[in-house]
Amino acid sequence: MKLKTYFRLLAQDRLHGGLWNWMLNPCLAGASFFYRIGMYFHKGWYEKGFGKRRKFQIPVVSVGNITWGGTGKTPLVEHLGHFFIEQKKTPLILGRGYGNDENKELVEKIPSALFGFGPDRFTEGQKVLKENPAHVIILDDGFQHWALERNLDLITVSAINPFGNGHLIPRGILREPIQSLKRASIVLLTDVNLVPRKDVDELKEKIRVVAPHIAFMEAHHEPLFFYRPQTKERVSLNRMTGARVTCFSGIGTPRSFQMLINLLGLRTIRTFEFCDHHEYADAELLEIKSMKESSGSEEVITTEKDFFRCSKSIAQIVRPLVLKVRLCISSGEDILHERLRKLVGIEPEIKPFVTQPVLQNSQKEIAESVASPSLVDDLDDSGEVDSPEGNG
Repeated sequence: MKLKTYFRLLAQDRLHGGLWNWMLNPCLAGASFFYRIGMYFHKGWYEKGFGKRRKFQIPVVSVGNITWGGTGKTPLVEHLGHFFIEQKKTPLILGRGYGNDENKELVEKIPSALFGFGPDRFTEGQKVLKENPAHVIILDDGFQHWALERNLDLITVSAINPFGNGHLIPRGILREPIQSLKRASIVLLTDVNLVPRKDVDELKEKIRVVAPHIAFMEAHHEPLFFYRPQTKERVSLNRMTGARVTCFSGIGTPRSFQMLINLLGLRTIRTFEFCDHHEYADAELLEIKSMKESSGSEEVITTEKDFFRCSKSIAQIVRPLVLKVRLCISSGEDILHERLRKLVGIEPEIKPFVTQPVLQNSQKEIAESVASPSLVDDLDDSGEVDSPEGNG
């Protein structure tokens, strides 16, 4: 197991027992204490006016989170980009200088938008705006970017693993304490279809304790189809039902991908988990290919985010099927769109009034929870992760 994977699992409390785990937890807790000091110093530097918060001349919408990756920020940025383009408004999307897979994915999916990537997002934005006018800026992963003022703060929270074990990095997955959510304008709860309904309601109540007036949205990733990158061949979801597959992913919450695969009725024979933004080595891809062949799997399945990260080598060595999904906002979309329209000066949408007939017989209530499917256990009895990182 690679060191990076080990610390990820330790921070998620997925490693139990063992002398090293027992010894490292107090050390990581101490490191989290110093992380907290640094975080509050950085935050206070701008709040007290020592650091200058720069401001664009056009509205800024920030999309962020308070945990290590895997909460659905990129799909929300894509949703915002398409919304503004449909409203005849040009968005400028500003991202960090790293997370190259997400940058490639956004450029590919929103070709009509403007983009700027770099650690100094204000400078990058000014460069782009000198050459191309825009109506609104979308700040990707901007919640902790204190150097820029913004008009709207959107936060994504995964319903599967909202706040981890409650500790800050590196003992846990929190980038900021839960109390920081009171700065947010709207919280989008993602993957709500992968947990029981009562868990979603309890999560809302927990957030309302620290942010009583916050607005909520709910969303899930809707599978559309599989496709073969080399040939652009599309494979329907129904065609893959019951297929024996090997899966691999390097995303913030790989468990959500595995749960989605199981919901589609595929039979996962082997699953490989990597850290978020993992750059795949040829040896790792060859091992995935070998495992697929030796296990009798019919296909290798991965995410679009993983494919965009190392598209050439993945396509040549593994030849996987890529799962195409889209963010489906099931609740609160009208609240978001109303605020976005107001932000960029668009007249509110007026829907025609339609008289509804009186129903004589009410429909049965839709089941409120989706039972979490069983997952392939990625940890063996010794605490090793079932991935190529643990096999070599």
